[in-house]
Amino acid sequence: MPGCQILLPETLCLTIHPQKCAFHLRIQHRVGIGDISAGLKSYICLVKVKRYSRKEPLVFVWVMLPYIIFMNILIFGGCIFQSAGVLLITFVTSIVYFFTVYGLFGSVAVFISNRYPAPGDLFRRISIMLPVFYLMNILVIYVAFTLFDEIHFLGCPVKPERMWWTILYGCIMSTVITFINEGMANWEKWKSSLAESEKLRNAYQRSKLLGLKGQINPHFLFNCFNALSGLIQEDSQAAEKFLDEMTRVHRYLLRSEDGYLVRLADEISFARSYMRLIKGRFGEAIQFTIDLPAGLLSERKLPPLSMQVVLENIIYTNALSKSDPMKIVISSDASGQRLLIQHSLHEKIIVQHLNLDEGLDNLVTRYNLLGPESIRIVETPETRTIELPLFNHQTEMA
Repeated sequence: MPGCQILLPETLCLTIHPQKCAFHLRIQHRVGIGDISAGLKSYICLVKVKRYSRKEPLVFVWVMLPYIIFMNILIFGGCIFQSAGVLLITFVTSIVYFFTVYGLFGSVAVFISNRYPAPGDLFRRISIMLPVFYLMNILVIYVAFTLFDEIHFLGCPVKPERMWWTILYGCIMSTVITFINEGMANWEKWKSSLAESEKLRNAYQRSKLLGLKGQINPHFLFNCFNALSGLIQEDSQAAEKFLDEMTRVHRYLLRSEDGYLVRLADEISFARSYMRLIKGRFGEAIQFTIDLPAGLLSERKLPPLSMQVVLENIIYTNALSKSDPMKIVISSDASGQRLLIQHSLHEKIIVQHLNLDEGLDNLVTRYNLLGPESIRIVETPETRTIELPLFNHQTEMA
C-alpha cells in the first residue's frame, strides 16, 4: 500500500507509511505557519470525519487545538519549546495523529447517537459513550507514546512516567467534548423543533382560513339557502332540521379552538351535519354511511376540519346523479390507526375552482408536520380511498 504524503509547499514533506508504521520528514526551508496550514488542509481532505452536529468544526478549532498543545507538553515535556522547529514538528505530527483519532471518536459518537436518537435518550447515550471513550483513550495514548518514541526526527524523547496523567487528561477532555457536542446537537434540534412548530401554527391558521372561505363561499351559502327556502314551502319540520344542521356546521367552522388535534367524534359529528346539508341539496344522488366503532370515536384524534376538506373535495370533483348515486363510506382499518373515506368514482370533466387542491395540500402539510405518518390515496377503477392517520389522546404538540 503506498504511503500517504502531505506536502507543505517548498518547506516540509511528511510521508506516512501505514503498514510500516513509519514517518519520514524532510525539512527543506524555514517552516512557516501558513505552510503548515496548507499541509493540514491537504491531510484533512484525506480524512472524512462524521459530524455529530453542524457546529462540530468550531468545537474542533476551539477545543482540539489547545488540547493537542497541552497533550504534547504531557508527552514530551518542556523539550518541545527548545526551538521553533521542534515545536512545529511535534505539533504537526500530533495533529495528524490526533485528528485521525478524533475522526474515529466522531464515528463512534455518531453511531451511538443514531442508535439512540431520541431527546429522552440523552443520559443513555452519554452513559454508553463515556466508558467507550475512556477505553479508547487508554489505547490511543498508549499507541501515541509508543509511536512517538519510535519517531527519532522529533528531537524530543517521550516521558513514559507521565502516561497515566496523559490518559487522565484525555478522559477529562473526552468528557468535556462529549458534553459540548451533545449541547450543540440538542441546541440545533431545539431550534429545528421551533421552526417546525411555527410551520404547524401557520398551516393550522391557514386551514382555519380555508375552512371559513369554504363556508362563506357565495355558491355554498346560496345553495344552502335555496334548499332551505324550498323546504320551508314543502316541509316546515324538515326545514327546521336543515336550519339546525346549518347552525351546527357554521358553529364548528367558526369555533375559536386553537388545538392542533380534535376528537374524531367531533369531526364525525360535523361530517354528519355537513352531509345532511349536502343531501338536502342533492337528495338521493349521494349515499353516505359511517361504520366506526364507538370506542374509536373517543380514543382517536385528527387535525380539525379534515373531514370538511376531504368531503368537499369528493363532492365537488365528482358528477352526481340520482340514477347512479355516489356512495361514500367512512370506516377504519383493522388496527384503528387510520380513518378510511372511500367513495365511488364519478369524476367530472370540468371542475369549478373552489380552492379544493389548496385545501388538500394544506391538510397534507399539516399531517407531515404532525408526525411521520402521511395521507395515503388508494385508487381502483371503481373507487378511491383516502386514508387519514389517526392520533391517540396522548399525542401532544409543543
